[in-house]
Formats: sequence, structure tokens, C-alpha cells
Amino acid sequence: MPQRSLYVSPAAQARHVLALTTAAWRIAPSSPHEVARCAPHGYMPIRAMRRFHAVAALALLPHSW
Repeated sequence: MPQRSLYVSPAAQARHVLALTTAAWRIAPSSPHEVARCAPHGYMPIRAMRRFHAVAALALLPHSW
């Protein structure tokens, strides 16, 4: 039996179980879109972040009218 550390996080255990299950059932890997949907809280795609920064920069500029 392989040696294990004393503590393995529940998230790590869940990832391990899912990896074993997908390998055993021969399930196709997740698409990039599905991975992005399951991203951790606070994740923002680079395109959305650039758009947000552009709007914020425009809001800081003085109006010239």
C-alpha cells in the first residue's frame, strides 16, 4: 500500500476520485468551456478583465465637453 501524508484536503481527495472514475469509465476530458464554468470563485476571463480595465480607465479621464 502506498504511503500517504497525514492530511489530504477534501478537494484533493475529490479530484483524485474523479480522475480515477473518469479513467475507469473512459469519460472524455472536460472541454475548456466546461472548465471555465467550474472555475474558482473570483475567476475572470482575460477578455472581460481587459474590458473592465478599459471602462475603468475611461471613467477616470476628465470629460472634454
